Amino acid sequence: MSNQSVGLAPRALAMVIDGALMLAASTLLMWAVYGDPVSKWTDLRPGTLAINWLLPLIVCVVFWSWQGATPGKLVAGIKVVDARSGKHPSPLQAALRWAGYLVSAIPLFAGFLWARVDAEGRTWHDRLSRTAVERSREAPADGEGLLIGYIASHWRGEQSLAQSFWINHVLLTWPVAAGVQGLVAWLATKSEGLQGVAIALLIAWPLLIVIEVWSAVGTWRSVRGYVDAGGSYLISGLARLSLLGSFLQIAFSLALGVFSEFPELWKLARGIDPIGNVRLSVSADGRTMQFNGPIGAGDAHRLGTLLAASPAVRLLEVASPGGRVTEAERMVELIRQRGVGTRAIGNCESACTLVFLAGNKRQLMPGAQLGFHRASSGTFNPAFDEIANQELARTYRRMELPEDFIEKTLSTPSRRMWYPAAEDLVRHSLILPPPRTLDVALPEGDKPGQYAPLVDYVNALRASDAWFRLDQRFPGLIDDAAGRMRNAHMALAGSEHAVAGAQIAAQAALAPNVREMLLNGSRDLRRRYLQVLRAQLTAAQALGADTCQSWLSGSPVPRRLLPEEAMALEARWLTESAAETAPLRARAPQATALELEVVARTVGAAAAGAFSKLWTDGDAGPAPISCERASLVLNQLQRSTAVAPRELAERVVFQNVR
Repeated sequence: MSNQSVGLAPRALAMVIDGALMLAASTLLMWAVYGDPVSKWTDLRPGTLAINWLLPLIVCVVFWSWQGATPGKLVAGIKVVDARSGKHPSPLQAALRWAGYLVSAIPLFAGFLWARVDAEGRTWHDRLSRTAVERSREAPADGEGLLIGYIASHWRGEQSLAQSFWINHVLLTWPVAAGVQGLVAWLATKSEGLQGVAIALLIAWPLLIVIEVWSAVGTWRSVRGYVDAGGSYLISGLARLSLLGSFLQIAFSLALGVFSEFPELWKLARGIDPIGNVRLSVSADGRTMQFNGPIGAGDAHRLGTLLAASPAVRLLEVASPGGRVTEAERMVELIRQRGVGTRAIGNCESACTLVFLAGNKRQLMPGAQLGFHRASSGTFNPAFDEIANQELARTYRRMELPEDFIEKTLSTPSRRMWYPAAEDLVRHSLILPPPRTLDVALPEGDKPGQYAPLVDYVNALRASDAWFRLDQRFPGLIDDAAGRMRNAHMALAGSEHAVAGAQIAAQAALAPNVREMLLNGSRDLRRRYLQVLRAQLTAAQALGADTCQSWLSGSPVPRRLLPEEAMALEARWLTESAAETAPLRARAPQATALELEVVARTVGAAAAGAFSKLWTDGDAGPAPISCERASLVLNQLQRSTAVAPRELAERVVFQNVR
């Protein structure tokens, strides 16, 4: 065949096809290695040089030496040969030819256009490498384009098995399939241009099915021709086995790709995010923003707009199942720039954890959890899933999530959720430690000398598990306690007792409810509280007789001198007791004379009303007994073996019978 018959059109077609294949491979590899599909000319990182320069060199040298043509040239029906022998070029010639591409391209592609004026139709890189370009098949019939002829010859099974299988079935189908899966992964992990990507997928899915059918059928027919020509039965059998897998993949793609994803793609194509959008609202005082629901496309912009319109917002309360990671990442920047705190009031899962971790102060409300799991690319391609999770790991590292958390997250399947314990979150300083006792951190005003609004005191109490559970048992308790706390805090402003006075005022609101649980609660509830009393009594005795008597008389001041562990025991008891089902009817408010006689004979006359002054204001008179006798009463109760009298005594010790 004469080289002059090969014009610029077949060369240009081959270059476009090869360029598209290399661009797809480069994009995927750059995303996998660096998390960014695009590189700059000035990028001299080793991975970038290997992907964008070394890989194309290797591909061209291998294909020119093996087949005499790259995939693009095979489609265009042309091949590279040694200009003297007409055989495939050597690897050295192939390498020189690839380097010659740069020489031909630098002066505005003059080296390529040189083929128009060269006597043999050869370019500069042809001359440099002593190669030529010839046709590998007859010129297409009049009116039939280069592509049509190639497509038809493969469909009829006229091409060799090697070319049909490796070039048409593998190399030409792979970029289209990878591109479709990449678009699906984009929909699952990104939020930019979702409408355009959805439209592209609605077009690409059917195109992929057509290409896969064309590829598989043509290759199957070429296998038949290969066998008829005396080819190996082993190779033909392996090829057919692979093709059967391709047919199954086509059916799989139709069932789980086109048909199952079509409703969501159709919504996205019309500009509707099928996962929904987060609901944003600002409290009446303008200091708290509620963040509920899935994170969808455009939500970061909505959050930024609302934050700009609400300058007083100091806290973001979140409860979300997650959503689009890129939207959450944009929200992270907005939250950090604004310097607001975050509080999880319900489960905050997946992408929502990024929003939560962006807060300058982070609180986990009672009952709320943070949920982590692997990212899903939305495809069944493990390579895309791995790329998505490498990007997720990089994002969490920027959020300063501990490495053991990241490892656990990446090991949790995307359809499951890992909820770390609150203790682990506190240990890694991911959340503020919850109050161990009934004391809570007092909120601060926006400016020195200003006091925080009432809602901040309410929120401070709600952050305590004990106060939160008690408010569920006794509705309105936190509102009452917060009002008392704020008033006391303001009234004692400038005093060294301001903090202690505010805590005492809040806990005074709780006193009637504690006495109600002690008098009307279950036997087990009172018995557990007696264990709390034993620890507190021991601690109070260590502080001195006067302090112990003051504590036993119900004064709140000595309570604040008790060790934190003793008060933490009481807080845990309150948390557990608040969850106990409230009794249908109250017990008798006073013990009868007969009951008092039973108690006196069982645990001693001093037992009745021994702890009746606890949880009072301390102004109801002195304690009925001394701390030493109170200790004896607790010991006698513990030693008592008679069930009914012991249960009666455990109730009567809290009743005011004197």
